[in-house]
Amino acid sequence: MKLSISLKNKEVNLEADVEKLVEKNLDIKSVKPEKKTRYQIKQEEKRKTEAAKHKQQTTWMFIMLGLMVIVAIIGIVASVLDI
Repeated sequence: MKLSISLKNKEVNLEADVEKLVEKNLDIKSVKPEKKTRYQIKQEEKRKTEAAKHKQQTTWMFIMLGLMVIVAIIGIVASVLDI
């Protein structure tokens, strides 16, 4: 970036290398990740806990369905054998 002032001619010249400034800014942003706000962090944690709850509920549901199928099979076999 160059700045030249000429008092005799009453001129001011300003030259800037915009491409270099943009590249420098991109380099800085790539090194330093974006900071998250407290709200974003809370929302992310809330999503994680909801996903964990959902996963736990589905596993329990499959376990209960398996037990119901086993009990139904035992009931059918018992009724066929007249026990």
